[in-house]
Amino acid sequence: MAEQQKSFVGRLAAEYSQRLRRFLFTRVRNSADVPDLAQEVFLRMMRVEKHDVIRSPEAYLFTVASHVAHQHTLRESNAAETVDIAELTSDPQLTSPDDPVAYAELQERVKAMQSALDQLPAHLSTSLLLHRLAGFSIKEIGEQLGVARPTAKNYLAQALLHCRNARAGAEDVP
Repeated sequence: MAEQQKSFVGRLAAEYSQRLRRFLFTRVRNSADVPDLAQEVFLRMMRVEKHDVIRSPEAYLFTVASHVAHQHTLRESNAAETVDIAELTSDPQLTSPDDPVAYAELQERVKAMQSALDQLPAHLSTSLLLHRLAGFSIKEIGEQLGVARPTAKNYLAQALLHCRNARAGAEDVP
């Protein structure tokens, strides 16, 4: 039976591999993921025990591919974007008050950061302030806000992303 499955999937791969890759390419954001997704499709086809009852192997293959692409898209959309807080703000103590240009730039950054924080819901801005100013860990932020660690991590990521986007938008303005 295993040899028949290999033979069945081998024929599908030989006949539909290029079309399958094009199909997946049109449905995922990152073309580098296409080979892995195609492999996943063929692995799932290998798990089909009664391949001889499939009326249209091509339709079945592309149905499986559609499910694989959909699951991949869901995983990608649920993955939190990582944001480096060091990129967001540099240490204000590194700016000398004797340098008026650097001090003015620091004041502008502080105003922009305050404006970005004011746009956020309280729980998001609080998580960022606790992390950056008080040095709290994600676990400690969760305890302070009365939420689970993953929720606190999500709050912090949302706040960082918002502030980074606000900063990028401010840099685009002449």
